[in-house]
Amino acid sequence: MTPRSLDELLAEAEILQDTYDDEDNAASRLRIERDVADTWWRSALLLESSAQQVQPWLQDGGPRVRAPLCAAQHERAGRDLRDLSTLVIRDSRAADHIALLAQSCRIEPASALIFACLLHLADREGAQFWWQFSAGAGSSTAALCLYLMHLQRGELRDAEHWATQAACLARLENHLASGSDDLPSLVSRPPSQGSTTWYTPRAMITRTMAILHSGIAAGTSVVDNPLNVAEPLCRSLAVAVQRLETKSDADYGTIPRASFELAARLEDCAESSP
Repeated sequence: MTPRSLDELLAEAEILQDTYDDEDNAASRLRIERDVADTWWRSALLLESSAQQVQPWLQDGGPRVRAPLCAAQHERAGRDLRDLSTLVIRDSRAADHIALLAQSCRIEPASALIFACLLHLADREGAQFWWQFSAGAGSSTAALCLYLMHLQRGELRDAEHWATQAACLARLENHLASGSDDLPSLVSRPPSQGSTTWYTPRAMITRTMAILHSGIAAGTSVVDNPLNVAEPLCRSLAVAVQRLETKSDADYGTIPRASFELAARLEDCAESSP
């Protein structure tokens, strides 16, 4: 049998030559252009939202020389995430939630949220997984934490996604609290932000922190103002977080697991705080 030339073999290898035509290539190029344009548009919207926050300073005669907005944006997100996480773990029931998470196969959204905040404050990996679990179970506070986490990293598209999710969950929580039964239409459409700032990320963060802070002031004697505490985790609690066992998952990587020791250390720190 006469060996075939390289050109003959390559000609037979072009099995997709007649599958895609110029119209398919144009459609693929259009999809890519739309994705790129969508990414830039979302980034522009996020920057516009931040610009609206500083506009009153200029109108009120404040100094016009400010630090670059983009450079300061991730820093503020990091501070907000730290403050929000600190308020979450200082809930009077936080230790009970961690103990419940350690002993039960049933995971409550509040337990996952508190555990994620502990991991974040201790600089331990795994907070994102537990925030996502809590947000998926309906926690708007967890969705806000994810928004701030991605914003701090500069992942604007993911941040915008979780800001939308937080608004939808907050809107759902408000309607459930008011006894509304119009759930199908409520879930099917996102909240309108045209004429109100009730569901903007900044408004939700401010409102959530105020609610959490009032709960701490009314229910515990941990601190008068938890946001003034330089280190939200006492040493024994930070050590307990670092000692947590982990579980490897093919999809989510290394995931820390709650323990009774962590619940005990959290309760001890709460009782020993001034």
